[in-house]
Amino acid sequence: MLFGIRSVPIIGKICMDQLMIDVTQVEGVQMNDTVTLIGKDQSEEIYCEEIAEKCGTITNEILTGLGSRLAYLTANEY
Repeated sequence: MLFGIRSVPIIGKICMDQLMIDVTQVEGVQMNDTVTLIGKDQSEEIYCEEIAEKCGTITNEILTGLGSRLAYLTANEY
């Protein structure tokens, strides 16, 4: 997960469409800050292929498993 230009770890268990990340080492964290699951945030980027590899699956399974409660932004909406 990306929080600004920092990679932050997922902690605990992922439950349905909710998860927790550890931002204790990130200064200035505020409610409603943007976290990037897949994509680019400033100079850092997370590819769906990376997530699929870590999960032992393929990208289609990752993408089709994303729930409708996520906010999706395309490149033109930045």
